[in-house]
Amino acid sequence: MNQSAMNRERLSVKRTPKGGVILRYARRLRGYTQAESAATYGIEERTLRRWENREFDPKWNDVISLVEDVYLLNILEVIGKINDDNEHND
Repeated sequence: MNQSAMNRERLSVKRTPKGGVILRYARRLRGYTQAESAATYGIEERTLRRWENREFDPKWNDVISLVEDVYLLNILEVIGKINDDNEHND
């Protein structure tokens, strides 16, 4: 594989977004407030705010549970949508 092909391949690799980015995207997609989301999940609103503002990193089980159990979305589909949006905004 030549250098040009290797560079193109590296550019096409997508990274998984940070948990806070996923949570904010999913919450906004469903139209929930931070207060509604936090109360439904059983955490403090400031905890969710800190996750979404990337002050603290949530555990992946919290990200998956919020996205799938509270927002009723598929985590892999949300990640795919984030990557698609980022690809179109680059």
